[in-house]
Amino acid sequence: MFLYLPVKEELHSPELGCYRSFGIAAFWVSDGRMKRMEFVSDVSTLETVVSLLACRCTKNQLYPLHLLNVIEDVL
Repeated sequence: MFLYLPVKEELHSPELGCYRSFGIAAFWVSDGRMKRMEFVSDVSTLETVVSLLACRCTKNQLYPLHLLNVIEDVL
């Protein structure tokens, strides 16, 4: 089973300085063990947006290879 979780990040850019953002991590869960498969950083500064997207990806069992494409389509 694939599990998608939001990940809080503290990032820095020359234009914005320090800011908080949220990425999405994809995990493969089997036999009580989790293996990280994919991670996309800096998806949104809105935690709710990232959490809802992570939920939808888990519910629909999105294959992690397609995570970046789905994020690009949503944003």
